[in-house]
Parts: sequence; structure tokens; C-alpha cells
Amino acid sequence: MLLKEHLMAVKWNPSIPPYAFLFLRNIEEEPEKVYKKPLQALDSFNVKVFKEKVCIGHSINKEKYHLCSNSTEVRYARCYNCEQNDFEKCFLLCDASKPYGNCAQNPEAYEYCVSHPCSVYLALIANNVKVGVSFNPLKRWVNQGADIAIEIFRAKNGLEARKIEKEISQKLNIPQTIRKSQKARKLNFNLSRSLPEFRELKENVVNYLENTDYEQKESELLYKETELSSYYGNISSLDVNPILNEVEKTMQISGELVGIKGKLAVTRVNNSYYVTNLSRLIGYLISFSEVPLKLKGQKSLSDFFSN
Repeated sequence: MLLKEHLMAVKWNPSIPPYAFLFLRNIEEEPEKVYKKPLQALDSFNVKVFKEKVCIGHSINKEKYHLCSNSTEVRYARCYNCEQNDFEKCFLLCDASKPYGNCAQNPEAYEYCVSHPCSVYLALIANNVKVGVSFNPLKRWVNQGADIAIEIFRAKNGLEARKIEKEISQKLNIPQTIRKSQKARKLNFNLSRSLPEFRELKENVVNYLENTDYEQKESELLYKETELSSYYGNISSLDVNPILNEVEKTMQISGELVGIKGKLAVTRVNNSYYVTNLSRLIGYLISFSEVPLKLKGQKSLSDFFSN
């Protein structure tokens, strides 16, 4: 009988290798116990996905988490109550134009936001650049699968960082998000082609910020270009772009793990490479197999993006 495990999250800890791991629990026998499964290059990675989807719960604050066992709809990772009560929600959806951001109904999250310094950064992913903010920039960069990143401002708090991020995005036409589909089709991109433009853009942003009245805080990361490929296993050595594994259709992943880049897992089967968006699996019940699984239904990325 297969052990069904509940996939709650794909996480990163850039301080301790292996840096990427899955958060799992045995929902039938020990639903209150969460454990980690490290993801390491060259390991066998064979995963079967079941149709059952269970709520992943919600963060109570930065230290505490509420576990939930309610069923949820296929398109959501949380049930309605957990989605409404998640501590991190207002950070992700913050609208800096509002007096309390998105935290008007979450005073504890608002207090954290306005009392902690927060980074504004630029991240290069292949030839796409985004501006973003984070209380923990290095962790955020690897979680997003950035190739190169640089902190351009250390704001006094999260709300001010969001204001600066929004201003940079609007004034200098830099997006705040990059789709995972864009990341997936450029995993073997030659960064030497995009680095000069990234560095020029960084100079433009820094020059712009020097003419504002925002107060800069001290930071060890400030203006230091951080190269992140070493976190992602052997993905940087790819000479071809992987085939898309549409896991919602195949309901499985198989092969030798080449590496993890953000939420994208690259596996090798014989001489073929496949990329799977692991975030599509969060909330599902899954099982791991020592025996390789036969994948079906994949198509090339060029076919996928032309549809």
C-alpha cells in the first residue's frame, strides 16, 4: 500500500545544504506532525500525484503555524478560513497606497511590517528583470529562482519598501513579477547576454533613488551583485531547455533530479530533461517511489507556448 503524504510547501534555506526541501505530513496517521524531505541533485525523484487535495493551513505569525485538514478546491491550496486568516497574506498582496497596506484587519502583521527593515531588490532571471521587496532577501531570491540579484535599497520598514518598489516599477517600467512559464522556457539562458543590461538598469535605479527623500538603512548586501546558480544543483550546466511536464495531466514526476530552481524541478530520464512546476502540486496528496515512473503526455515547451 502506497504511503500518501500531504505536500504543504516547497521551501528554501540558503544557509544549509541541501538548500531546497519539501514540507510534508502523513495526514492519516500523524496530521499534526510536519517533516522535511531534502531535494538534492542526482537523487532519484519519482512522485505519483493523487486527486485528493487538502488545505495547507495558514501562518499565525512568523513563528507559529495552524495545520488544517479540510478538503479544498483544485484551484486553491487553502480552504476559505485559512486563506482569510493567513498572517503572510497582506505581505504578499500589500498595496502601499493604503495607510495600512493590506493589513487593516491584521494588526499583528502590520506591526511586524512597520517595525522591521526591508530590502528593495532587482532580480535577473534569464533576460527578465523584476523589482521586489523582502525581509529576507537571499531566501527570497532563491525561492524565486533568480540567477543574479542585488539589493538596491534597505528601507526602514516593509510598508516604505513597498512604496519604493511600486514607484520604481511605475517610473522606470520594471515589472514586479515574472511568470513561472517564462522562467521555465529559459533555464539554459546564457546570462552573458543579459548581464550588461541588468547592470545598466541597476545604475539607473540607484541614480533615481539618490534623488528621493527616502532614508537608507545599513546593509551588508547593499549594491553587492549575488550570483545564485550554485544553489540550483546542476541546472546551470544544461545545454538544452527541458521539456515541460504538465503535472496536472501526467500526475507524476520521474527521473534523476538535476536540480531545483525556485519552484521548478528539473529531472533527467535517459538523455531527456523535463521541468515540473512544483507549486502546482502544493496541497495534493503524493507518494514517492523507488521505481522510475513512466511519464506520459509531455510536450515540448515550444509547442506549449505556441498554443
